[in-house]
Amino acid sequence: MRARRLPGRWLAAALGVAAVMVLAPGVSYVTASQSSPSPLSGPATLSVQAAAGCRGVTPAVFPALGFITDPARTQGGHLWWRRFADGSTCLGTVVEWVQYNTTATKTWRVVVYSAQHPDGQTVAQQTFTAGRGWYSWGFGVHQAFQGLSAVCLTADESFGSPCISFVQSPG
Repeated sequence: MRARRLPGRWLAAALGVAAVMVLAPGVSYVTASQSSPSPLSGPATLSVQAAAGCRGVTPAVFPALGFITDPARTQGGHLWWRRFADGSTCLGTVVEWVQYNTTATKTWRVVVYSAQHPDGQTVAQQTFTAGRGWYSWGFGVHQAFQGLSAVCLTADESFGSPCISFVQSPG
């Protein structure tokens, strides 16, 4: 029996469906909005200290919104999280994608909404000057938050702030 290769569009569709099935459980998504990624280099400046033992294990995807998007416009980024027995939620690495249409300087931020900071707290940020294209950066947050309600991504002039909502069940 001879193996047949799937056409590219079928393979892409199958991979997209598989990714959604893996990443969807336990997370509510908020809103959504492009193609030749280039990596950024340099150290990230974190506004919080890494907490020992706080590693995320469950993936979640930020919707694409405005210029916060990967080349395929399927996500604005992703993160790993884990709920602890005390009810706090650990955030591991948060990855953000940003599209640049021209050479520009933008500050990328990870903003956390929690019981202690209901109006939001920037927990990681980095400023990049880059040319036209798509870029991604991983922020190692590694901190636990009590009453975590949402995590959002921002970048200067990005026309939106995609968020992942963490709804805690009562009791």
